[in-house]
Amino acid sequence: MALGRPLRVATLNCLHDLKQDELLQHSVRHDAILAELRALDADAIGLNEVTPTCLERVLREEFVRASYTVSVVPDDPRCSHVSTVLGGSALGNVLLSKIPPEFVQYIDQPLTGDGRHSHVMSLCLCDAPGGRPLHVALCSTHLTAFPWLMEGRRRTQLGIITSALTAAGRGFDACVVLGDLNFHREAENESIPDGWAELPAVVALGPTWDLGRNAMLPHYLPLRNIYNGFGLGLSLGWPSPMRLDRVLVHGSALDCAAATARIFADQPIHERARGRAVLPPTGHELREAHRALPWQEYLCPSDHFGICVEVPLRPSAE
Repeated sequence: MALGRPLRVATLNCLHDLKQDELLQHSVRHDAILAELRALDADAIGLNEVTPTCLERVLREEFVRASYTVSVVPDDPRCSHVSTVLGGSALGNVLLSKIPPEFVQYIDQPLTGDGRHSHVMSLCLCDAPGGRPLHVALCSTHLTAFPWLMEGRRRTQLGIITSALTAAGRGFDACVVLGDLNFHREAENESIPDGWAELPAVVALGPTWDLGRNAMLPHYLPLRNIYNGFGLGLSLGWPSPMRLDRVLVHGSALDCAAATARIFADQPIHERARGRAVLPPTGHELREAHRALPWQEYLCPSDHFGICVEVPLRPSAE
């Protein structure tokens, strides 16, 4: 496909809908997420923590049905093993692409406990009509959560995914891994394999998970948890904000230095919450309001913010 412009891709962890419906108003959030995605008009979108309910909502959306190929659909025997459609406590990833993919692949992601797969699409692109075709692999992934204890597990998972994409014979001119990598410390950047790098524009955006900016987080998290020091004070808590969501690139077919990026889905859904100060992560005010306010006062599309990037192609890449 001749783009004639940069490739536009986006990623968002949707926050699963397996519990706390009264608090998290999943159907309201799903509507808001779809409105955000429609406005992006992205060439490809990766979603994390997608359940069968969320997937069905995505597939009902007219702009999705009219314009996108989806990496997994219910009732298709080729997808029957994929965690996104299994139901129960399972959840998974989804990739959507306006550009018809050459193929769709699922990479087994070990050590997740839920049989989760990373989803891959191969796209054939060129910068202009008659340009040299470039084969670009996009992968939507979601690594295991939790600080400290799971850092080694995330390193292993990311190594398996990236090795599968760059294996001999694959022939990709560039590979892009996007999603919730759950890197809780910047020191975890050491887990990024050689030959892969973050987009500088995404690094410059800063956090995608932020107790001080996301009005939903103080209501969603328990009063006593690792992120607020178990209610005893922030000095004992896990540092926030964090850059949990990342975009990694391998290969020279994309001009990473010229890429641009922006945050999306970072505002409360209802106007009543816009401009309202976020609750503090600890203290009397939080205890009084914790899970007591109506959803209109705090609800956001997700506990994560989304990332949308535009990356120019390099047709002269070898």
